[in-house]
Amino acid sequence: PFQLLSQPVIYPLHDNWKAKRASDVLIDGTRLTSSAFSHEGWIKAVVPGTILTTLLHNKLVPDPFFGLNNNLVPDIYDTGRDYYTYWFYNEFEIPDLKEGQQVWLNFRGINYFADIFLNGKRVNTSTHKGMFIREKYLVTQYINKEKPNRLAVWVAPPDPVGNAAAGQGGDGTIGRNVAMQFTAGWDWICPIRDRNTGIWDQVNIEITGAADLRNPYVETRVPGTRLPGEKQAPSFVKTSVELINPSSRVINGILRLEFEKYKLSINAVLEPFQEKIFSFPEIKVENPRLWWPNGMGDQPIYNMKIDYVEADGTKCDSETVTFGIRETSNYFDNEITAQIFSVNGQKVFIKGGNWIASDALLRLTKERYDAEIRLHAGMNMNMIRVWGGGLTERPEFYEACDKYGILVWQDIWITGDCNGEWNDPLKKESQARRKAYPDDHDLFNESLVDQIKMLRNHPSLYLWCGGNETYPPPDILQALEREIFPKYDPARFFLDMSTSPKLMTNKIGGVGDGPYGIREPEKIFTERSFPFNPETGSIGIPNFDGLIKFIPENELIPPQSPRTSGSWAYHKYLPLMDFPERYGKVKDIRDFCMKAQLVSYEQYRALQEAFNHKMWDWYTGMLVWKNQNPWTALRGFFYDYYLDYTGGYFGYKHGAAPVHIQLNLNDSAVCALNQTAKDLNNITASVTLYDLHGKSVSENKKLLTLKAHNLVLLDKVVLPETNTEEVYFLKLLLSDKDKVIDENLYWLSNKARSYEKLNELAKVTLKTDINKSVDNKVIINISNPANETAFFIRLKINNQDQELVLPVFFTENYFTLLPGENRQVELDLSTAGNKNESDELKLVVEGWNIVTEEKRF
Repeated sequence: PFQLLSQPVIYPLHDNWKAKRASDVLIDGTRLTSSAFSHEGWIKAVVPGTILTTLLHNKLVPDPFFGLNNNLVPDIYDTGRDYYTYWFYNEFEIPDLKEGQQVWLNFRGINYFADIFLNGKRVNTSTHKGMFIREKYLVTQYINKEKPNRLAVWVAPPDPVGNAAAGQGGDGTIGRNVAMQFTAGWDWICPIRDRNTGIWDQVNIEITGAADLRNPYVETRVPGTRLPGEKQAPSFVKTSVELINPSSRVINGILRLEFEKYKLSINAVLEPFQEKIFSFPEIKVENPRLWWPNGMGDQPIYNMKIDYVEADGTKCDSETVTFGIRETSNYFDNEITAQIFSVNGQKVFIKGGNWIASDALLRLTKERYDAEIRLHAGMNMNMIRVWGGGLTERPEFYEACDKYGILVWQDIWITGDCNGEWNDPLKKESQARRKAYPDDHDLFNESLVDQIKMLRNHPSLYLWCGGNETYPPPDILQALEREIFPKYDPARFFLDMSTSPKLMTNKIGGVGDGPYGIREPEKIFTERSFPFNPETGSIGIPNFDGLIKFIPENELIPPQSPRTSGSWAYHKYLPLMDFPERYGKVKDIRDFCMKAQLVSYEQYRALQEAFNHKMWDWYTGMLVWKNQNPWTALRGFFYDYYLDYTGGYFGYKHGAAPVHIQLNLNDSAVCALNQTAKDLNNITASVTLYDLHGKSVSENKKLLTLKAHNLVLLDKVVLPETNTEEVYFLKLLLSDKDKVIDENLYWLSNKARSYEKLNELAKVTLKTDINKSVDNKVIINISNPANETAFFIRLKINNQDQELVLPVFFTENYFTLLPGENRQVELDLSTAGNKNESDELKLVVEGWNIVTEEKRF
């Protein structure tokens, strides 16, 4: 019978590690792992982790995310590399091996040099080098039948480590390594003192039979143009896999594949010590469940099992692959002069942003990845660009993007700053020398091949990019274009660099991205940007609840612009200029944070809506710089390091709705748009203007047909003529019969850039009802019984200690209720990290003119 093996036997090695500075260890790796030794002076190590996370865990350094603490952590450039060169030691046991079984030691990421010893023997014949390359060592012959097995890993930092006291990427020499570059500091992050040296990703022991299955590759084809949710014509799935025979005998066996109702088997013979790729026949999948980007359809994931069994029935190895059935394509539109990206034959207007890393110290977890990508999907994004000075992101990141429908643009480890795109007096070496970085081109190419194999089955992975704002060195670029991608990932788009003429035609000048920082919202509509802008953005200020977690109490005062010292400066504060004061004089730090959320909401909504307004005319897409911070920085983010929403999050969420009605802040024209693949008929557009206190001033309704990938211009909004300064609310609605499709509320002033009139709103007490289910889902019904506008309502959850409970997921926040209105908000508490089942939680309702209330549930 056709019965596949279960998953391979894998033992994670993530516990019970010890570490010690190598210069303090007086014996070598052979002796360390030959017999028991004194562990005096060794400290508990964090694996996966870095030297710095280990020191932090043992309270040997202060939290570098708080205040000026990072200045108290010695920088590797000053101490020398030996200071952050460590031995890591562990002991483990495995079950008795059966005849013919093989044991493998797997590392998914070590930064940067490593020598590995097991039971008195050196495992790697040459020193491991590089940050982005997996290692798989055959260790069967070293395994101790006498328990325990002793494992020691010597880890040394990149070389050179770079002087972080200079500019973007420090003095640039960190770019000589095949490693992340932001560890030398940037204008949005402090230097990471150990340059993230360590066993930073997963480690495990794997037991297989005589042969080892590796790197299965699933390619999918979806011919033609498809519609989400319809019965589908067939698609096609083709699979190959690597098979390794580490033994001196011939292995005769059968490779088998299964997913859903589809089953295949092929004969596979391996000569002694042979490594070979085997390909299955292509499978025709009837009526496939297609994978779509967020906002266009669903994201079904298929599970495929592959195994290898010897002819006599002896089980060797098995792998499970998750994949989505979809086909990506792209073409350069000569009228817009930019790439148009498509999935399953449908063009996708790109709405997304730039991602740095989940955590600057690489404390990476599946749970945090899931929460962060869910946050992106929740604000209607459909693409994340993984910026080139950071990581090749981990499989867990891609699993979350697969789940939530986020397309991924993955940069490779090149930046214009370190890699010589421009002359920079702060860099140590010449521009020409930096253009040749990294030093080891073979390692760069070998690492990339490995990372391609690790990630290429993810349907979310949309394109590879050769570098941020610059090209890789010519020989590397030639290898990528002619050899590596055609051989290992031929179906995906490879973009040679992030602002390339292959992406868009730059008629503006400069690098081809930006601008950054705060802008007048109406000007974003008129100042034409790049046809596809890979990075442009605004400001980021956390709520007061988040600010107090990393700014010392004596510095909790409204910042002055520009601020040149203290924690605000160290945490890269990007000034908000006079924008908060447009809402009235800033009273204190709480008031500043509240007004900053209003400013952020308006900034990011306007940014996305300006691109929407010229969708498929001027623009094919835009990526915000940037979505999040891996450190407690005070610039450019939608949610803070602790995963709390900012006002900008919900401003962008409203601006990026796939079916949307919006206002051009420059000429006051309303337009409705449809970014989905299906026409929408008999849609009602409603435009209602209210005075400050919520009394209707004018109302217009119109019946629309919204064609797929299209927009419709409506009438302009005219504010009443008056001799006094007034603030109005404009509510825009799209509805299908009684079902609201999109709602968008603006606050508008007849006096340019002044909203001080909002301070005349009377205090409002809201009515709140909470219904909680057993699965940590909560329905909150909020109504405004007053004859006054309830402006900019914020909801949050506190625990019994009055700490903010995070992460939690609200379907709506930072919203406004006119007199008599109500709103139903869904809340998901299932992933909240700092609450216990026995906790009595509190819903806190606050806002601009809201009487703050706490309601226990």
